[in-house]
Amino acid sequence: YCGISTDPERRLKEHNESNKKGAKYTRSRRPVRLMFTQECESRSDALKKEAAFKKLSRDQKLKYMCEYIEEQMMLQISNAPQMKEVDDSDKAINKDSKPND
Repeated sequence: YCGISTDPERRLKEHNESNKKGAKYTRSRRPVRLMFTQECESRSDALKKEAAFKKLSRDQKLKYMCEYIEEQMMLQISNAPQMKEVDDSDKAINKDSKPND
């Protein structure tokens, strides 16, 4: 099942708990799990992406989701603060200093 929503968590709850608001398709397939979300610029953009996604085979959909998630993770990593490298001189122990007891 694929659909659009402004609040995916609310929509998931509707699919799992409501007989009137959840999609007919999901009523006999409960519990429904949210597998993937993607933010879009506008409702029009979301509808276009949904239509294109629905035309893909299952394998193509899984590949698309994995590639999208991997791309997002790489963006997060590249935007994360860089860790300082520690060189051997930082690890050196002063022989004159006393160990902490």
